[in-house]
Amino acid sequence: MNAIALFEALAALFALLAALFIFDQHLNRPRPYKLMWSLGLLFYGIAAGAAAAGAAGGWNVAEYKLWYLFGGIMTAAYLGLGTLYLLAPRPVGHVATAFAVLISLYAAARILLYSVPAATAAALASASTTTVTNVAHFSVFAPAITQPTAFDLRLAAIVMNIPGALLLFGGAVWSGWQFWRKHAPGFRLTSMALLALGSVFPSILTGLQALGFSSAAALGEFLGALCLLAGLLISHDVFTVFRVPFTHIILHERRRPAQQTQQANVG
Repeated sequence: MNAIALFEALAALFALLAALFIFDQHLNRPRPYKLMWSLGLLFYGIAAGAAAAGAAGGWNVAEYKLWYLFGGIMTAAYLGLGTLYLLAPRPVGHVATAFAVLISLYAAARILLYSVPAATAAALASASTTTVTNVAHFSVFAPAITQPTAFDLRLAAIVMNIPGALLLFGGAVWSGWQFWRKHAPGFRLTSMALLALGSVFPSILTGLQALGFSSAAALGEFLGALCLLAGLLISHDVFTVFRVPFTHIILHERRRPAQQTQQANVG
Protein backbone atom coordinates (compact mmCIF):
# COMPACT_ATOMS: atom_id res chain seq x y z
CA MET A 1 0.00 0.00 0.00
CA ASN A 2 1.44 3.37 -1.01
CA ALA A 3 1.51 6.45 1.25
CA ILE A 4 -1.54 8.08 -0.31
CA ALA A 5 -3.66 4.94 0.07
CA LEU A 6 -2.48 4.50 3.68
CA PHE A 7 -3.30 8.07 4.70
CA GLU A 8 -6.70 7.92 3.01
CA ALA A 9 -7.49 4.57 4.65
CA LEU A 10 -6.60 5.97 8.08
CA ALA A 11 -8.69 9.06 7.37
CA ALA A 12 -11.64 6.84 6.48
CA LEU A 13 -11.17 4.79 9.66
CA PHE A 14 -11.07 7.80 11.98
CA ALA A 15 -13.94 9.58 10.25
CA LEU A 16 -16.17 6.52 10.34
CA LEU A 17 -15.34 5.86 14.00
CA ALA A 18 -16.25 9.45 14.82
CA ALA A 19 -19.50 9.14 12.85
CA LEU A 20 -20.38 5.92 14.68
CA PHE A 21 -19.66 7.34 18.13
CA ILE A 22 -21.46 10.64 17.56
CA PHE A 23 -24.53 8.99 16.07
CA ASP A 24 -24.66 6.76 19.13
CA GLN A 25 -24.49 9.90 21.28
CA HIS A 26 -27.35 11.31 19.20
CA LEU A 27 -29.43 8.22 19.96
CA ASN A 28 -28.62 8.58 23.66
CA ARG A 29 -29.39 12.31 23.77
CA PRO A 30 -30.82 13.53 20.44
CA ARG A 31 -29.56 16.85 19.15
CA PRO A 32 -29.66 18.12 15.54
CA TYR A 33 -26.00 19.15 15.58
CA LYS A 34 -24.96 15.60 16.52
CA LEU A 35 -26.97 14.18 13.64
CA MET A 36 -25.45 16.63 11.13
CA TRP A 37 -21.92 15.95 12.38
CA SER A 38 -22.58 12.22 12.15
CA LEU A 39 -23.64 12.59 8.52
CA GLY A 40 -20.71 14.86 7.68
CA LEU A 41 -18.22 12.42 9.17
CA LEU A 42 -19.92 9.48 7.45
CA PHE A 43 -19.55 11.28 4.11
CA TYR A 44 -15.93 12.10 5.00
CA GLY A 45 -15.25 8.40 5.63
CA ILE A 46 -16.93 7.26 2.40
CA ALA A 47 -14.95 9.75 0.32
CA ALA A 48 -11.65 8.87 1.99
CA GLY A 49 -12.39 5.16 1.61
CA ALA A 50 -13.05 5.61 -2.11
CA ALA A 51 -9.81 7.56 -2.48
CA ALA A 52 -7.90 4.86 -0.58
CA ALA A 53 -9.26 2.17 -2.90
CA GLY A 54 -8.45 4.25 -5.96
CA ALA A 55 -4.93 5.00 -4.77
CA ALA A 56 -4.25 1.37 -3.86
CA GLY A 57 -5.56 -0.43 -6.93
CA GLY A 58 -6.21 2.16 -9.62
CA TRP A 59 -9.28 4.33 -9.98
CA ASN A 60 -12.57 3.25 -11.47
CA VAL A 61 -15.74 5.19 -12.22
CA ALA A 62 -17.61 4.08 -9.09
CA GLU A 63 -14.78 5.14 -6.78
CA TYR A 64 -14.47 8.49 -8.50
CA LYS A 65 -18.20 9.18 -8.25
CA LEU A 66 -18.27 8.32 -4.54
CA TRP A 67 -15.20 10.44 -3.87
CA TYR A 68 -16.55 13.42 -5.81
CA LEU A 69 -20.09 13.33 -4.43
CA PHE A 70 -19.37 12.71 -0.76
CA GLY A 71 -16.00 14.44 -0.47
CA GLY A 72 -16.18 17.13 -3.09
CA ILE A 73 -19.73 18.28 -2.42
CA MET A 74 -21.31 16.98 0.78
CA THR A 75 -18.80 16.56 3.63
CA ALA A 76 -17.97 20.16 4.50
CA ALA A 77 -21.60 21.27 4.16
CA TYR A 78 -22.96 18.79 6.69
CA LEU A 79 -20.13 19.34 9.15
CA GLY A 80 -20.86 23.06 8.89
CA LEU A 81 -24.58 22.44 9.44
CA GLY A 82 -23.70 20.73 12.72
CA THR A 83 -21.95 23.88 13.88
CA LEU A 84 -24.82 26.04 12.63
CA TYR A 85 -27.33 24.04 14.67
CA LEU A 86 -25.09 24.39 17.71
CA LEU A 87 -24.72 28.18 17.49
CA ALA A 88 -27.76 29.52 15.62
CA PRO A 89 -31.52 29.34 16.26
CA ARG A 90 -32.93 25.98 15.22
CA PRO A 91 -35.20 27.40 12.43
CA VAL A 92 -32.09 28.81 10.74
CA GLY A 93 -30.54 25.35 10.83
CA HIS A 94 -33.71 23.81 9.40
CA VAL A 95 -33.75 26.20 6.44
CA ALA A 96 -30.05 25.68 5.71
CA THR A 97 -30.43 21.91 5.99
CA ALA A 98 -33.37 21.86 3.57
CA PHE A 99 -31.29 23.86 1.09
CA ALA A 100 -28.30 21.50 1.51
CA VAL A 101 -30.49 18.40 1.09
CA LEU A 102 -31.95 19.73 -2.17
CA ILE A 103 -28.48 20.40 -3.58
CA SER A 104 -27.28 17.00 -2.36
CA LEU A 105 -30.13 15.21 -4.08
CA TYR A 106 -29.54 17.09 -7.33
CA ALA A 107 -25.80 16.40 -7.22
CA ALA A 108 -26.36 12.73 -6.38
CA ALA A 109 -28.73 12.27 -9.31
CA ARG A 110 -26.44 14.21 -11.64
CA ILE A 111 -23.32 12.25 -10.67
CA LEU A 112 -24.68 8.75 -10.16
CA LEU A 113 -26.76 8.75 -13.36
CA TYR A 114 -24.01 10.24 -15.54
CA SER A 115 -22.81 7.76 -18.16
CA VAL A 116 -19.03 7.99 -18.35
CA PRO A 117 -17.56 7.46 -21.85
CA ALA A 118 -15.25 4.46 -22.22
CA ALA A 119 -12.32 6.68 -23.19
CA THR A 120 -12.74 8.75 -20.02
CA ALA A 121 -12.98 5.62 -17.87
CA ALA A 122 -9.77 4.31 -19.43
CA ALA A 123 -7.99 7.60 -18.79
CA LEU A 124 -9.22 7.53 -15.20
CA ALA A 125 -7.90 4.01 -14.64
CA SER A 126 -4.43 4.95 -15.87
CA ALA A 127 -4.18 8.29 -14.01
CA SER A 128 -2.43 8.81 -10.69
CA THR A 129 -4.39 9.80 -7.59
CA THR A 130 -2.70 13.20 -7.59
CA THR A 131 -4.03 13.80 -11.10
CA VAL A 132 -7.49 12.38 -10.45
CA THR A 133 -8.12 14.47 -7.33
CA ASN A 134 -7.09 17.71 -9.04
CA VAL A 135 -10.52 18.63 -10.40
CA ALA A 136 -9.17 21.78 -12.03
CA HIS A 137 -7.38 19.60 -14.60
CA PHE A 138 -9.17 16.25 -14.54
CA SER A 139 -12.92 15.75 -14.67
CA VAL A 140 -15.02 12.69 -15.39
CA PHE A 141 -18.10 14.90 -15.79
CA ALA A 142 -16.87 17.06 -18.69
CA PRO A 143 -16.74 16.28 -22.43
CA ALA A 144 -12.94 16.04 -22.24
CA ILE A 145 -10.74 15.30 -19.24
CA THR A 146 -8.74 18.47 -19.80
CA GLN A 147 -11.81 20.68 -19.41
CA PRO A 148 -13.12 21.99 -16.10
CA THR A 149 -15.84 20.15 -14.25
CA ALA A 150 -19.40 20.75 -15.49
CA PHE A 151 -20.61 24.17 -14.36
CA ASP A 152 -23.55 22.95 -12.30
CA LEU A 153 -21.39 20.57 -10.25
CA ARG A 154 -18.71 23.19 -9.74
CA LEU A 155 -21.39 25.58 -8.51
CA ALA A 156 -22.82 22.93 -6.19
CA ALA A 157 -19.36 22.26 -4.77
CA ILE A 158 -18.74 25.97 -4.18
CA VAL A 159 -22.12 26.58 -2.56
CA MET A 160 -21.75 23.57 -0.28
CA ASN A 161 -18.05 23.68 0.54
CA ILE A 162 -17.24 27.31 1.22
CA PRO A 163 -20.07 28.08 3.69
CA GLY A 164 -19.65 24.66 5.33
CA ALA A 165 -15.92 25.06 5.86
CA LEU A 166 -16.34 28.63 7.11
CA LEU A 167 -19.03 27.54 9.56
CA LEU A 168 -16.94 24.68 10.92
CA PHE A 169 -13.76 26.72 11.27
CA GLY A 170 -15.40 30.01 12.26
CA GLY A 171 -17.71 28.32 14.74
CA ALA A 172 -14.79 26.56 16.42
CA VAL A 173 -12.74 29.76 16.61
CA TRP A 174 -15.67 31.84 17.91
CA SER A 175 -16.59 29.23 20.51
CA GLY A 176 -12.96 28.95 21.59
CA TRP A 177 -12.79 32.72 21.99
CA GLN A 178 -15.94 32.73 24.10
CA PHE A 179 -14.64 29.92 26.28
CA TRP A 180 -11.33 31.74 26.73
CA ARG A 181 -13.07 34.99 27.73
CA LYS A 182 -15.20 33.14 30.27
CA HIS A 183 -12.20 31.18 31.63
CA ALA A 184 -13.87 27.90 30.72
CA PRO A 185 -12.16 24.58 31.53
CA GLY A 186 -9.14 23.76 29.40
CA PHE A 187 -10.80 20.80 27.68
CA ARG A 188 -13.24 23.18 25.98
CA LEU A 189 -10.45 25.26 24.45
CA THR A 190 -8.57 22.14 23.42
CA SER A 191 -11.68 20.71 21.78
CA MET A 192 -12.32 23.88 19.78
CA ALA A 193 -8.66 24.12 18.73
CA LEU A 194 -8.74 20.54 17.42
CA LEU A 195 -11.99 21.13 15.53
CA ALA A 196 -10.51 24.25 13.93
CA LEU A 197 -7.38 22.32 12.91
CA GLY A 198 -9.55 19.51 11.56
CA SER A 199 -11.28 21.95 9.25
CA VAL A 200 -8.11 23.56 7.87
CA PHE A 201 -5.63 20.69 7.55
CA PRO A 202 -7.21 19.25 4.37
CA SER A 203 -7.27 22.58 2.53
CA ILE A 204 -3.77 23.67 3.59
CA LEU A 205 -2.11 20.39 2.64
CA THR A 206 -4.05 20.19 -0.62
CA GLY A 207 -2.34 23.48 -1.46
CA LEU A 208 1.03 21.88 -0.71
CA GLN A 209 0.16 19.04 -3.08
CA ALA A 210 -0.25 21.60 -5.85
CA LEU A 211 3.37 22.61 -5.13
CA GLY A 212 4.61 19.09 -5.77
CA PHE A 213 4.08 17.12 -2.54
CA SER A 214 2.17 14.18 -4.00
CA SER A 215 0.81 12.71 -0.74
CA ALA A 216 0.13 16.03 1.02
CA ALA A 217 -3.62 16.08 0.33
CA ALA A 218 -4.05 12.53 1.67
CA LEU A 219 -2.02 13.45 4.75
CA GLY A 220 -4.29 16.45 5.22
CA GLU A 221 -7.37 14.24 5.06
CA PHE A 222 -5.85 11.94 7.69
CA LEU A 223 -4.86 14.77 10.03
CA GLY A 224 -8.22 16.45 9.55
CA ALA A 225 -10.15 13.29 10.47
CA LEU A 226 -7.88 12.64 13.44
CA CYS A 227 -8.32 16.18 14.79
CA LEU A 228 -12.09 16.09 14.32
CA LEU A 229 -12.35 12.76 16.14
CA ALA A 230 -10.12 13.93 19.00
CA GLY A 231 -11.86 17.31 19.30
CA LEU A 232 -15.30 15.74 19.47
CA LEU A 233 -14.20 13.05 21.94
CA ILE A 234 -12.83 15.72 24.28
CA SER A 235 -16.02 17.79 24.09
CA HIS A 236 -18.29 17.26 27.09
CA ASP A 237 -21.15 18.76 25.08
CA VAL A 238 -21.00 15.99 22.49
CA PHE A 239 -19.82 12.98 24.49
CA THR A 240 -21.67 12.81 27.77
CA VAL A 241 -21.78 9.02 28.07
CA PHE A 242 -19.22 6.56 26.74
CA ARG A 243 -20.91 3.25 26.02
CA VAL A 244 -20.72 0.29 23.69
CA PRO A 245 -22.35 1.76 20.56
CA PHE A 246 -26.06 1.03 20.14
CA THR A 247 -26.32 -0.70 23.51
CA HIS A 248 -27.11 0.34 27.08
CA ILE A 249 -23.70 -0.83 28.33
CA ILE A 250 -22.15 2.33 29.84
CA LEU A 251 -18.36 2.39 30.08
CA HIS A 252 -18.00 5.87 31.53
CA GLU A 253 -20.35 8.76 32.26
CA ARG A 254 -19.03 12.29 32.43
CA ARG A 255 -20.19 14.66 35.11
CA ARG A 256 -20.62 18.29 34.20
CA PRO A 257 -18.45 20.81 36.07
CA ALA A 258 -20.03 21.96 39.33
CA GLN A 259 -20.42 25.54 38.17
CA GLN A 260 -22.25 24.44 34.98
CA THR A 261 -24.52 22.16 37.01
CA GLN A 262 -25.41 24.96 39.41
CA GLN A 263 -26.22 27.28 36.54
CA ALA A 264 -28.39 24.60 34.96
CA ASN A 265 -30.22 24.11 38.25
CA VAL A 266 -30.80 27.83 38.63
CA GLY A 267 -32.14 27.94 35.03
